[in-house]
This record gives sequence, C-alpha cells and structure tokens, in this order.
Amino acid sequence: MFRDRRIALLVAGQAVNAIGSWCALVAIWGYATFHFHAGPAEIALLGLAWALPPFLLGPIAGIPVDRFGPKWALIAADSAAAVVALGFIFAGSFEALVVLAAIDGVTKSFAEPAFQALPPRLVDDDQLAAANGMLATASQSAIAFGPLLASASIALFGFEGAFVVDSITFLIGVAVLVPFRIGPAVRNDEESRDASVIGEFREGVRVIAARPALRRLMLLAMTCYLIWGAFIVIEPLYVREVLHGTPTTFALLQTTFGVALVVSGIVVTRLGDRAVRWSVVCAATMASGVGAALYVGTQIEAVAFVGMVFWGAVTAWFIAPLRTLMQRAAPIAVHGRVFALDGSLHSLGDLVSLPLIGLAVGAVGVQLAGVAIAIVPVVGGGMIWLGARRNVGVEVPDAALGRDRDRDPGVDSAVAVFPA
Repeated sequence: MFRDRRIALLVAGQAVNAIGSWCALVAIWGYATFHFHAGPAEIALLGLAWALPPFLLGPIAGIPVDRFGPKWALIAADSAAAVVALGFIFAGSFEALVVLAAIDGVTKSFAEPAFQALPPRLVDDDQLAAANGMLATASQSAIAFGPLLASASIALFGFEGAFVVDSITFLIGVAVLVPFRIGPAVRNDEESRDASVIGEFREGVRVIAARPALRRLMLLAMTCYLIWGAFIVIEPLYVREVLHGTPTTFALLQTTFGVALVVSGIVVTRLGDRAVRWSVVCAATMASGVGAALYVGTQIEAVAFVGMVFWGAVTAWFIAPLRTLMQRAAPIAVHGRVFALDGSLHSLGDLVSLPLIGLAVGAVGVQLAGVAIAIVPVVGGGMIWLGARRNVGVEVPDAALGRDRDRDPGVDSAVAVFPA
C-alpha cells in the first residue's frame, strides 16, 4: 500500500495533523481544568460548545464535500481551523475558550466528512480496508504522541505553545492535499438530479433510509459516541479527584490509550478485509465498554493504565472496520452527506451524554457515573449483533462493494451481503 505515493503522503499528513489536534485538545482540557479550575458543569459546557456545530450543520455539511469534492472541502476547513487554533492563544477567560471551541466545531463539521470520503476515491475496493486501517492508525497515533507533544509544549512554552503547534500541523495537512487531483464523483443522472441544497439533502436521506445496513452501522457507532462524549467530562475529573494525578498523569494515560490503539491498528491494517465483519465491530463495541469500565472503576493508578491499554486495543478493531463497512454501504457520490450525518450523530452523542454525565457525576460521583455509561455499548453492541445474525445477511447496494465506483445505481439495484 505504501508503494502508492499518494496514500503514503496522505497518511503522513494525517498523522502530523492529528497529532497537532490532540496536542491542542489536551491543552484545552488542561487549560479549562487546571488554569480556570473548571468543574463538571464547565467542562461539559466546553464539550457541548465543540459538539453543537457538527450536530446542527450535519444535515448540510456533506453537500459541499459531494458537490466540489473532498479535497477542496478539507483544504478550506483545515485552513480555517489553523486560524482558530491561533485564536486560542488569546483566550483570556473560560468564556472565550467556549466561543473558540464552538468555532473549531464548525471547521470540524466540514473536515470530518471530507476526510472520510477520501479513501474510496483514491484506492480500489480490494485495498479500501487496508487504506482505512492505515489512515485510522495515523489518526490514532495522535492519541499516543499528541499528549506527549502537549506536555512538552506546555512545559516549554505554556498552553499557548500547544495551540501554535496545532496551527502549524493544520497547514502541513493542507500542503499535503494540494498536489492531489480529487474531484466530485461522476454521476450518470446529473441532468435529472435536483442540485439544490434541499434536493441534495433529500437524496442523502433517501440513500440512508433505503439501506438497513447503513442504519445499523450508525446505530452501532452511536453507542460508542455516547461514552466518548461522556468521558470528556469524566477523564480529567477522574484523574484529578480519584487518582489525585496531575496534568502529566492525564497526558500519560491518553498516551497509553493511543499506543495500544496504534499497535492494534497495525494488526487490523494487515488483516485488511478479514477484519471487516459485523461480528468484529459488534464485539469491539462491547469490549470498548468493558475497557472504559475497567479504566475508571479503580482507584489504583496501575490498574487504570491496564484498563486504558485494553480499551485502546479493542477500539482499533471498531474504527477502521466500521468506516469501511459504511463506505461500502453507500454510493460514493453521497459519501460526504453520509459521513456528515454520522458526524451529526457523533455530536448528538456528545450533546446527550455531556449534560447527563455532568449531573450524574455531581450526584453519584465520577467513578459510578463512568461505569454506568460504559454499559451502553456493551448492551447496544450485543443487541445489534443479535439483530444482524437474525437477518442472516445485511443488504447493501451492489456498487457499494466497489464494482462500479463512479456510478450511482440508485436504491433499487442488486444486493450483496456483508460477512457476519
């Protein structure tokens, strides 16, 4: 795969970009928790400010991705994000931090679906699983190295140093994309298609409504999105109040998760299509809940690190296989809208879990609240797995499996079956 210079370049650019973003994310969490002394409600508010724009913009954010192509949508979004990153330097209050987080969420609304729409336009279908695995591993390396970079940047230059690094890495990601020649997917019904914003939105909805597999995948993802959002509040408070740790402890825990994620992601990448199965993503979903509960269910720091290793390792088996299944479950011409809606669901998970977990932490404590929310993917993954097995096979459009990458066959075409 790395013989393809384009993929190698994209993987390198994504790794640098993601490491910078995680560096800034750790700095924002640390800035709020340790500089502004934010409590559960304030941290939840910060997370909501970041999550609300993708939720609101999700129905339309994928339209420019499909209309103009993911390359230019991603370049525009990342260029804007580089400017926003520098704006964090001048955040002199918690309120300013919240405003900038909301603006950063706007750029994320367009960047995420654009990035998810890139791999099917760059590689053949038999290489799609491996490409997703490499790109996911590059992104996940940020969790391993981003906190370390944040620790070094904060120690040397203060919180502002992490934001400068973030801005620079966004620009590197933009520079990597410039040589690529990636336009919108070619369609065979361009004349009859309703090209208005409302028409394109309706088309995206029709595609999702006509594909049971895609709906199940989104529901499965939602169970993990709920705990990811909740742990935005839980993790820094757990480190501070239960482990009695420092920002360095918090960063090292994130790094531990990231290292396990990357190592496991390399294995998933090498397996390729053998890991792209319903049974794999459902089992990984359930295991991620177990890992999260193991992490926050202890007062012993060493056990917390063990929980993070397990959680990180199983998460790699969820991300890339799920992404590949979703790409294959929809025509390439609507990938921007499909993944924008997925981003909207991700944000909905944050919007639901953040305020609830903030209240729960105040009522029952950070550990019990963390273990309780971790049950969601365990139950949800099990129920969806059983439902998929009862249906024997999950129907998806024939062209979604890569037989005709540039043609949208519509929702009435022949079907194939996902491996269980």
